[in-house]
Amino acid sequence: MKRIYLNENENENEKDFIIERKEKQYKFPKLILIMRSELYRGMFLSVTEDKSNKVTDYSELSNKSFQIFEYWIYSNQIKEGIQITQEIIDELETGIDYFQLNQTNPNLFDLLINKFNNQN
Repeated sequence: MKRIYLNENENENEKDFIIERKEKQYKFPKLILIMRSELYRGMFLSVTEDKSNKVTDYSELSNKSFQIFEYWIYSNQIKEGIQITQEIIDELETGIDYFQLNQTNPNLFDLLINKFNNQN
């Protein structure tokens, strides 16, 4: 999955769903969202006539927090060089609930806390 994230231009066809934010659109493969999020699993696997490939994000995450979320979706890691603040931890804790994330091992919240503690 991390390969899809890192080779963004090569794998554009694999990214078949858009999460639209305030100023930017983020493209994801539906399969990854289904694997990581109960919210999107329910959306994609429910029997419905709606076959849209775009949704507006109402999570109210900052751009920095959303980028951390995006990287974690693909890699199960926090990107190197990212400074974690208490504000980001609080935002992403709410985001974990909003996106109904499957808390795989290692889970996003634990990674954030560990990185925050190791910075200080």
